[in-house]
Amino acid sequence: MPKKYIYATLIFIAACLILVSALTFALGREGGESEEVYSQKLASESYCALVTGRDRVSGLCDVMMLVSFDPSNSRICVLQIPRDTYALYGDGGYRKINGAQHALGEDGLCELLEESLGVRIDGYVSLDLSGFRELVDLIGGVEIELERPIKYSDPSQDLRIDLDSGRQTLDGKQAEMFVRYRSGYQRGDLDRLDAQKKFLAALFGALRQKVSISNAYDLLQLALGHVDTNINPALCVALGLEALGVGKDQLWFCTLPGEDLVSRKSGASFYVMSKSPTQRLLAEYFGAEGELDGKGIFLNGDDRDFLEIYQKDSKIGMICAAELEKTKKD
Repeated sequence: MPKKYIYATLIFIAACLILVSALTFALGREGGESEEVYSQKLASESYCALVTGRDRVSGLCDVMMLVSFDPSNSRICVLQIPRDTYALYGDGGYRKINGAQHALGEDGLCELLEESLGVRIDGYVSLDLSGFRELVDLIGGVEIELERPIKYSDPSQDLRIDLDSGRQTLDGKQAEMFVRYRSGYQRGDLDRLDAQKKFLAALFGALRQKVSISNAYDLLQLALGHVDTNINPALCVALGLEALGVGKDQLWFCTLPGEDLVSRKSGASFYVMSKSPTQRLLAEYFGAEGELDGKGIFLNGDDRDFLEIYQKDSKIGMICAAELEKTKKD
C-alpha cells in the first residue's frame, strides 16, 4: 500500500477512536468501489455519522456525537449529545439517551436520531473506550494545558484521578482520567464535554504529527479490536485523504443546545434540549430539513420545567479547534 494511503487510513481510524473524524466512513454500505471512485463522489457530497463510545463496565454510551464532514469546504463539525439527554425510545418511556444504543442497537439509534433531528445519518461507528488509553500511549501522549488540579476517587469503579495543573503531556492513563472527570466541575457533565473538546482538538493535532510507518500498523490492529462500524474500507481511505486537509480553523465543536434539569417528580437529573437553537444549528451545519422533533421525542410537555427549557432560545455555541488551542495556551 502506498505510504500516503497508510497514513490516511490510519489517521482516519485513529480519529474514529478519539471520536472526532469518524464521519469519514459515512456512505460505505454497498462496498465494491475503489477509493478513487469514492474520492470523485466527495467533490459534491457531505456526510454525517453517529459516533458512540461504550463504557466498558455498564455498556451504556458514555459518549455520543454526530459528526458532519463537508469535503467541498474542508469542514468537520462535531455535535456532542450529552449522555443525560431526555428522550423517548424503546418501550415508550422517557429516559436518558445513554441507554438507547443498548435498547435499540446501532441501526435503531441512527433511525431514532434521523427521524427526530431531521439529519441524514450515513453510517455509524461504535467504540469500546478501553482502546482509548492504548491509542494515546501509541502516539507518545498528548500535550494539553490543565487550568487546575483534577482529583477524584471512586473505589466502586476502580477509578482514581490525580492530575496536577499546568502544561503537560498526558499518557493514556492520564488522558482517560482527564476525559472522564466531571465531579468537580460546576456544571458537571457539560463542563466535562467542554474539557473533551479541548482534548479532542489536541489529539487531532497530535495524530497528524505523530502517525508514522513505525506505529501505523499497531494503530490499525488497535482499531480493529475496538471499533464496530459499517465502514467501507475503500471509502475510509478516500475520506481519510480528504480529512488530512482539514485545518484546526475548520474543525468545529458544539454541544446540543439545552440545559440541565432535576425532575421535581422523580429527583432524577436530565439534560433537556432547546428546540429553536438546535434546529438552527442542525440546518446550518448538518443539512437538516423540515421540522425538528415533530413527534416530541425530546419533550415532556406535561412538566412546565421541561417545557420552559425546550422552548427557550439561545445562541449557538460553535467553537473551532484553533480557538480551543488559544484557550489552552491562554
